[in-house]
Amino acid sequence: MKNGKERTMNLSLREIEYVLAVAAEENITKAAQQLYIAQPSLSQSLKKIEKEYGVPIFIRVQNRLKLTQEGELFVEAGNQVTKILRDLKNSVKDINDLKGGRLILGMPYHLGAFVVPKVLLRFKQEFPDIDIQLHETTSTELERMVFNGSIDLAIMPLPLKNKSISYQPFLKSRMVLVVVKSDPLNKFSYEKGFGEKYSYLDLRNATSTPFIIGNRGQRIRAINELIFQKAQISPPIILYSRNVETIIHMASIGIGAALVPEQYLSSIPPDPGLANCYYLEPEQDHEWTIVAAFLGAHQLPAASRKFLEILHTTYSTGEAHPSC
Repeated sequence: MKNGKERTMNLSLREIEYVLAVAAEENITKAAQQLYIAQPSLSQSLKKIEKEYGVPIFIRVQNRLKLTQEGELFVEAGNQVTKILRDLKNSVKDINDLKGGRLILGMPYHLGAFVVPKVLLRFKQEFPDIDIQLHETTSTELERMVFNGSIDLAIMPLPLKNKSISYQPFLKSRMVLVVVKSDPLNKFSYEKGFGEKYSYLDLRNATSTPFIIGNRGQRIRAINELIFQKAQISPPIILYSRNVETIIHMASIGIGAALVPEQYLSSIPPDPGLANCYYLEPEQDHEWTIVAAFLGAHQLPAASRKFLEILHTTYSTGEAHPSC
């Protein structure tokens, strides 16, 4: 507030896109290439935008441009503005039988390669004119991106921390213990049910067994920790990895044991000559549920609705859980 007058900003949508591009790339040269403009022009535009905004949006940290706290607020608001306009554009395209528009999907590392390709293939065959963008990151970051509107849908495992985000489950699995055959833990295995794929193992026997788990922010790590709590054990953690394929491979060669969704073992099975797989008792297990997460179930653009329809016809379906 200055001289009793409220300060106003006069920024164009293009200028907001400039800031979002630089924030994503953390580099003016790469952002300029993405935007198809000259680097000096982008630098001058950023100076003008920061002057109009009244505070710095970026600071330079080891040759990278990082957002200030005020910059983070700008980007959050900018994502909301672009989502509103994207939804408007998609709504107009709805009238034209989905002959255009854009669908922005998010998914955790590796899960996208496991779940999404067959759905995307069917979607592109039916709606070839819709532009699809993919973002891979942690589940924690995906929740933030759904909430602030920077992505339309996220394919991710439960649980969701943000209760204002809606979701529809479509794929469920039990968790499986993978352990190298030479590990003494194998002697505690036992058969339980006729015709089941794997034997069982009581995880309370794994108190001193080293484990490989996911990185902080990944749901697979959170579920591993829940299972440890249910079994009342605190095993040593020998390795962290964001890649489930790496976790399974490392467990197969004896770096440490691993708890992974049974779904993954069909596409990246451990070497049966090196490792054994075991089910857990129900009171120790935790169901791995994959959902499509979104904001505003009643305002989903047609592209998002069609993707959900194809997703549910491709995999087993579940009832929608709005605002769970």
